[in-house]
Amino acid sequence: MTDEGVVAVDDFNLEIGDEEFIVLVGPSGCGKSTTLRMIAGLEDITRGELFIDGKLMNNVSPKDRDIAMVFQNYALYPHMSVRQNLEFPLKMHKVPADEIKVKVEEAAEILDLTPYLD
Repeated sequence: MTDEGVVAVDDFNLEIGDEEFIVLVGPSGCGKSTTLRMIAGLEDITRGELFIDGKLMNNVSPKDRDIAMVFQNYALYPHMSVRQNLEFPLKMHKVPADEIKVKVEEAAEILDLTPYLD
């Protein structure tokens, strides 16, 4: 709830299985971005609890949540290639190079970006 008394997300429950890929769809203003920002730790959770892998995350910093997010306004690095943009967060988390290669290629295939990798 905001200081103005606006409830952006109310009574939201979601369970996502390991390795599942989900998409939130709904009209503008229904709380999709706010929900994702709360999960990522970019928005405060004023009521309720967020658990990830059985761990309470309400007070865990965004960098320690191991959550990736695609922003509505592209948060890409214009000086990097498509491949480099996909690799960047994995490198920041010190993922081994061989694993990065596999993950980037899997993500590119899901997002139909394979032709743009190189």
